Amino acid sequence: MTATLTPRPHILNKQANNSVNSWLTAFMDRLRQAQVAIEAAHQQLQDAVTDLRSEGATWAEIGKSLGMSRQAAFKRFGKPTDPTTGETMTQRSTENLEELTERFFTLVAEGDEERVMAMMHPRVRKEIPYADIAAVWKQVLQEAGELEGFDNTFLTTPKGLKPEATLLGKAMSKILGTVVGVTTIRLEADEIMGRVAFDNDNAVVGVLYVPVDETQVAF
Repeated sequence: MTATLTPRPHILNKQANNSVNSWLTAFMDRLRQAQVAIEAAHQQLQDAVTDLRSEGATWAEIGKSLGMSRQAAFKRFGKPTDPTTGETMTQRSTENLEELTERFFTLVAEGDEERVMAMMHPRVRKEIPYADIAAVWKQVLQEAGELEGFDNTFLTTPKGLKPEATLLGKAMSKILGTVVGVTTIRLEADEIMGRVAFDNDNAVVGVLYVPVDETQVAF
């Protein structure tokens, strides 16, 4: 008589789980190694571009070697220096700046001095005291009435009127330096253009009210 031994179900399940866990562990190790390799390759590429720039290569030449425009090469590898601090500027996301633009003007309209000033750069707080901000808004109220809302809020560079579907428009998701939030402030009896300049830390460094059709702006 021949006897057949059949493993119990829980033993089979344990063996299967061990096999899956071993596979996952090996796969995750490979994934981590790949990530390390990618980061190392990116650093090598950055170092190579830095060396080429120090030897006098132009962004056009570097871009051509990498199959991209000079603007794209600069955007990816450039390290401009902030003239006010001497520090290297880094790219930052601009995803929430449209919301911050509208929030700033809303807080001004609500007379919320504490939160308005909290959004402003410390230096600018001294140059533009809240009393001046409130006085300008009071004049707006007298001429056009209460705030009703905002339209066509967008981001641009200093003195820009609207980002087009060009390099600027494509680059606005991440940018270096000052970004200007622009919105049409809808009032009871009129509309005006509101402009808020944000520094690299998203602190307010400038506020401007102009007619909606104004083409010559301070920033």
